[in-house]
Amino acid sequence: MAAIQPKRQELFDAARRDGRRERSEALDADALVATVTEKGTGGRRGGGSQAKILVRVDLDALLRGYPIEGEVTEIAGYGPVAVSAIDDMLATGNAFLAAIVTDGKKVVGVAHLGRAPNAWQQSALEWKDPVCTTEGCPQVGRLERDHRIDWAQSKITLLDWLDRVCDHCHDLKTLHGWALVEGTGKRPLVPPDDPRHPRHRQPRDREGPAPPDAA
Repeated sequence: MAAIQPKRQELFDAARRDGRRERSEALDADALVATVTEKGTGGRRGGGSQAKILVRVDLDALLRGYPIEGEVTEIAGYGPVAVSAIDDMLATGNAFLAAIVTDGKKVVGVAHLGRAPNAWQQSALEWKDPVCTTEGCPQVGRLERDHRIDWAQSKITLLDWLDRVCDHCHDLKTLHGWALVEGTGKRPLVPPDDPRHPRHRQPRDREGPAPPDAA
């Protein structure tokens, strides 16, 4: 928190010059986002070590864009922040920012902020899906990563949201609207008019797949 004070003072001075009065918590959140988006500790450009920032956010709130009663969107050691502030920080791709995604009290996973899985996630994915995920497909070569929820919508990569499918099955999904039925592991790949297609599922109070059951 000490690292954000110079930026907080800068924002406070700018608001005062403009004749604006900003709430203290708004200044804190804006200063935090501004500090994270710059290189180096405390906004100093160049090298230098950085403090690791842990964000905890409920999956529903992240996908919805705002929390409802009982949902958590907070920064460890700081407290609650707006989902928009978390979105701004996620958009920076800062390597020292980790998003702990939860569903109630259960941790769904640690979100990688890039489109492609990181090295740890890729290794785990290769172990989890050594064969094309499509039921009945024995392909073990030319397997491609597939996001169950489009990365352009979520802006996060969770291992539990990834499958590996062969290039043919991936083309059916990407180009022709086919989809794997909901679930994990080997399962059917169905055309758009199949009643098992995810687009025909009952409406949910969230966008995207449900988190996996606890082990």
